[in-house]
Amino acid sequence: MIKKILNIIKKEIITFKWFYISLILITLLFVIELDYAIESPGGLMDLKDKVNVENSYEEKGSFNLTYVTSRPGTIANIILSYIIPSWDLSSLDDMRYENESEDEIIKRYELLLREASYDAIEAAFKEANINYEVINSNIIVTHVYDEAKTDLKVGDIIKSINGNSINTYEELHNEIIKHKENEEIEISVLRNDKVVTCKSKLISSGDRVLIGITYTEVKNIKTDPKVTYIFDKKEGGSSRGLMCALEIYNRITEYDLTKGLVIAGTGTINSDGVVGAIAGVKYKLIGAVKKGAKIFIVPSDNLEEALKVKKENNFDIEIIEADNLHNVIEKLKNY
Repeated sequence: MIKKILNIIKKEIITFKWFYISLILITLLFVIELDYAIESPGGLMDLKDKVNVENSYEEKGSFNLTYVTSRPGTIANIILSYIIPSWDLSSLDDMRYENESEDEIIKRYELLLREASYDAIEAAFKEANINYEVINSNIIVTHVYDEAKTDLKVGDIIKSINGNSINTYEELHNEIIKHKENEEIEISVLRNDKVVTCKSKLISSGDRVLIGITYTEVKNIKTDPKVTYIFDKKEGGSSRGLMCALEIYNRITEYDLTKGLVIAGTGTINSDGVVGAIAGVKYKLIGAVKKGAKIFIVPSDNLEEALKVKKENNFDIEIIEADNLHNVIEKLKNY
């Protein structure tokens, strides 16, 4: 009986062998993903659809987020990355911390988005000289390194160290520098809405004493007019900070910086308006040009790359260097 069934299966395979071979090839080419991603130019996202400012001034043009399109590292996409000039192959190891899981990556990017969003509000209101209030702030763990000697987890909200309240970067730093390498500290954290006590034995890096984590400071800010964000769950990262700050500033002040133009850009920002470098400038600039942007704002550290891409492609777009929010605003006013 078994032999008869095996013969039937064998006959079936021989008869439809090309179908099964094709099926296997399609699976290999389009379904199986390797540890790579394919990056290519993205597009623009109008910040009027992402940032809501009550009773705000109108703008004739637009400030736009730029982004990188990322495709999964299937064999088919990897092959195409060697054929299509604007598709580049990147190792996922270069995009994550050591041994970081997919869930941890998503959580980290969510936290960075939250930090950037509220830093943008604070920077914009400072620059506009309009009062605001920081209701509270939290230090949240975004990654735990392998060499760390701690039971902290990604997403933990640090509330105190050795009984001393922790709410800001400065408070955390000032507490850590009190101690030496291999000293054990007690850290109280909020984890899944429950208070948990963790232990950490401090490690050293050069002349610094560390817990062995990365973290972000997320604030709750009260403003008048009120500012709220409308971001999708899949969105994350800190590279939108500068453009969000410009959008908010433009909506809470009377002068329209856009002057009717489509303005795109990228860059991190801190609460004092200092702009930081980002990745993917090439793809963001190409995407901005394709979508008709007239101005591209880029961090100082990424300026050389942006100018090179502009020259190589003979792009007709004005590139503005961004070192801090105030200087970008002045350049837009004088454009």
